[in-house]
Amino acid sequence: MQAHEVPTHVQAEDKVLLWFTFPQIVAITAVGALAYGLYNYLPFGPPGFRIGLAVLFALTGLAAVVGKVGGRRLPAVAADLLRYRLASRRYAGTPAEIVRSEPPAPLDDSPGLLQHMAEKTQRRLRRMRRGLKARRVRRSRERRNGRRPPRPGRWFQSRRGREKRRNDGGIRPAMRSAALLAALTLLAVTSVAASGPPTPTPEPTLEPGAPYPQTSPERWRNEIEFDPIEPVPGRRLYVEKVAVFEDRATVTLRAAAGIELQVHAFGGPGGKELRYEAGGDVAAGERVVHTLPLSGDAPSFTFAWVDALGQAGAVSLDSTQIPYPLPVADGELCDVRVTEVHLSPGAITGRVEAGECVQSVEHPIDIDVVNGYVNIAGAMMMNTRVTNVYANVTLSSGQSSTTVELEPPGSAAFRLAVPRGKVLHELTVDATIEASLRGSAPPLITLQFVPEKEEDYLVPVEVLRPGISEVVRESVAVYHDNGDITYHDVSARLTVPAEIITVVPVVTLTFPEHILAFVNPRGSVYGSKEESLELALAISADAPYTPFVPPPREEEPPPPVQTQLSDDEGKGLFGILGWEWPW
Repeated sequence: MQAHEVPTHVQAEDKVLLWFTFPQIVAITAVGALAYGLYNYLPFGPPGFRIGLAVLFALTGLAAVVGKVGGRRLPAVAADLLRYRLASRRYAGTPAEIVRSEPPAPLDDSPGLLQHMAEKTQRRLRRMRRGLKARRVRRSRERRNGRRPPRPGRWFQSRRGREKRRNDGGIRPAMRSAALLAALTLLAVTSVAASGPPTPTPEPTLEPGAPYPQTSPERWRNEIEFDPIEPVPGRRLYVEKVAVFEDRATVTLRAAAGIELQVHAFGGPGGKELRYEAGGDVAAGERVVHTLPLSGDAPSFTFAWVDALGQAGAVSLDSTQIPYPLPVADGELCDVRVTEVHLSPGAITGRVEAGECVQSVEHPIDIDVVNGYVNIAGAMMMNTRVTNVYANVTLSSGQSSTTVELEPPGSAAFRLAVPRGKVLHELTVDATIEASLRGSAPPLITLQFVPEKEEDYLVPVEVLRPGISEVVRESVAVYHDNGDITYHDVSARLTVPAEIITVVPVVTLTFPEHILAFVNPRGSVYGSKEESLELALAISADAPYTPFVPPPREEEPPPPVQTQLSDDEGKGLFGILGWEWPW
């Protein structure tokens, strides 16, 4: 049983010093030498400037040598970017050259002997390199498992020389295979050189119905089974009217020639979903009307046709030519929107609508707050009721404009004349809304100035009355019935307790000047509010209708017919040319 060891890191680069490979070390050395030469031999500039220039050059070279972006070297990335910027990125050929019903036949299906030898040589060289790399990896693993000490002096020596000395000078099988392969290659080259230059193959004459060669400028005719007819200029289909509503659009088409019509409407996310498809035959001068759905953020319409001459074409309306969604302006008082718009030759018509207005709004109203001795007036923010709303709408497109009156909530129709033949019409809607406001005013303060005044004020004051106690003595003479008189001393203590009493004195105050304020209630105050709203849309038009008149076709010349000359006619022709019969 044979055992094979499959290396797992054969694609890894051999690191010679640190994380640098040998080519990187050589490149870094060269960059350092060039940077030093730039500093030392630059004929101009101070030393600081030369040092900075050398350092910049060294850093740029180091980044180019060791830098990678996505696993690729910086020079390769820079070359790809330069090729992407300078090379052509758009196919400049005809659609027939890139549309193929079957893959083209290769130019040479039978490679020669030299090509076989070259491919076989490349395969053998790749196999030999893989074998050599696998042997180096195996020996490196064996050395690591044996824990050999590192020998920096032998890093830059030839591995083949070491293996040759280890094998006592024997020739390895890989070298024998390389020698055999070189001998075979030399033999093949000698045989090819001895055979002489190859005989050029004459270019075959094309038979009717035979394909053109790949080197012929007419090779594009191999992709189709017929020669295309020459285009006949002229419009076959016109978009006469376009009407856009909230979720649908009506398109009126008129054919200038008999055509087969296909109508497609696209919408949805990104405008790439097919939402409507219809078709039919339209006679010359006939009008057809299609109602198409509108959805998504970029709806578009395509009208393709094929006429009786075999010519094909299409007319399309993209999202920049269809005003969807119709514009809406949100105001503080009312919302104004365009509910529908119609484009016909020479005119834009439609309808403008104002929604339900607000019932109340906070708005500043100028009123007098204080009057009399001092007047104070200004704007006061009040919660007011909206009593009457009136709107004036101005519509303009180019040099044309018109004005309509609008009473919210309600709508009004408009008509605006536009020039014929213009491709794109831009419509601007300016709405001016005026509203009457009514609010409850605060009381009015009236101030009155008085120069001097005296006033008596009764000011109640609480006073503490102190208490008092006193002893009263008195001699009393008592007369008896027998006429005797008796004298007695009588004494008594009188006491008044302490008490807080209220005293109301009269105080007279004199004011040199003062202001009297009077509060006067008021009723309602009135104001007005005006706001301007602007809307804009764009709608596409088409060229004026013109009947299609195909140019007259040139009659094909009759095929040549050979007529045999008579003897007299032949003699006369030979006489004119100066010829003579050889017999």
